[in-house]
Amino acid sequence: MEISDSWRILVTGVTSIHGWPIFTQLRKLLPETFLYGLRPPNSNIPDAENISSFCITEQEKLEKIRDEFKPTHVIHCAGVCDLDVCEERPEWAHSLNVQGTRAVVDVFGNDTPILYMSTDLVFSGYNSPSGGYTEDDEPNPINVVGKTFAKAETYIQKCKDHCIVRLGLPLGDSIVGTKGAVDWIESRFMRNLPVTLFYDEYRSCIDCEEIGRMTVAILALKLRGLFHLGGDKAWSLYEIGKYVIKKGGYSPDLLNGIMRHQEENGPPRVGNISLNSKKIRSLVGTKNISF
Repeated sequence: MEISDSWRILVTGVTSIHGWPIFTQLRKLLPETFLYGLRPPNSNIPDAENISSFCITEQEKLEKIRDEFKPTHVIHCAGVCDLDVCEERPEWAHSLNVQGTRAVVDVFGNDTPILYMSTDLVFSGYNSPSGGYTEDDEPNPINVVGKTFAKAETYIQKCKDHCIVRLGLPLGDSIVGTKGAVDWIESRFMRNLPVTLFYDEYRSCIDCEEIGRMTVAILALKLRGLFHLGGDKAWSLYEIGKYVIKKGGYSPDLLNGIMRHQEENGPPRVGNISLNSKKIRSLVGTKNISF
């Protein structure tokens, strides 16, 4: 699908596991002067003339981009989803995920379409519905990440022209090499360090490149409202570990598995938060990439 070459698109959170493939896909379709990215403070990756570094909560800097770049569309990918860190620093997580989103809405929400990339962690996975969570299911988050993203969604919903996409777990390589499940698991395997993952925590895994392509389709079709986007298969975290071992040829002895109730002193763990993505796939007309 194609988007208008006259659109001017702002992407926040370009270093996130999903923000980078979205930005990369748009680079292929738009002139550099029609695409602008935001990365975290003190970050110099990726390095480009059309990327700036500052905190998403800095509203005055967002206003400057609005006035100078004049985006026709905003794709909001900025946020933090590290479960352990967010449980330890809930106020920080609230600042970035909720107040950062509120700043984006306050600056751009009146007259600019906003596409917000949310998360499946707004659900608990306890007594999950057969076939996966649909857009009609009410969020019931159990951890700080899920609670702050669910709250951020309420601000996005106040925009007259918005689209919210709740993503399953992105699988792929990140631009900084430290974001996402695959990077973290592989970083330990590469150092011959063991990883312990859960047999009974399930996510709808989706390829990062597909996230980029689906985002372009969402823009091209001018979709509005709430959508779920994940893969057709629910993967346990342990199965993801097995995937990384097979992909990289690492020793199977490095992977250990436990049930969620066996973890001590960890953050609240979700159960099966697989997503039902039939709504968006019926509109876009594509199937997910198999791993």
